Amino acid sequence: MLKSRKKNEKGFTLVELILVIVVLGILAAVAIPKFLDLQSAASTARQKGALAALRGSITLLHAQYLLDTTSTYDATSVLNQTDFAGTSGTASAAGAITITWDDSTTNTFTYTDQSGFNPGTVS
Repeated sequence: MLKSRKKNEKGFTLVELILVIVVLGILAAVAIPKFLDLQSAASTARQKGALAALRGSITLLHAQYLLDTTSTYDATSVLNQTDFAGTSGTASAAGAITITWDDSTTNTFTYTDQSGFNPGTVS
């Protein structure tokens, strides 16, 4: 009598519930490392994007310099020329450009001043 079910009874058996929990556990075990790897990749991509933006600013400033040789540029003008969303940045006289993102991650780049017709560089 306990083994028979009425036709209108609905629900899950204990085996079905355990099976669902096991499947969810396996999915979580696979998905969490992938998610952590994506965070690392995103951080690296953000740093590379910032470097590319700084290099683009150097290109624009150097083009201005070539047109008007009286307009020199330094790390501060490169940083001011570059527009980063969600950041604050500082440039030192020694050529260090530091960018602090909204999540408190900091990236520091080394800037080398222009020399005549040679553009400045950032790495």
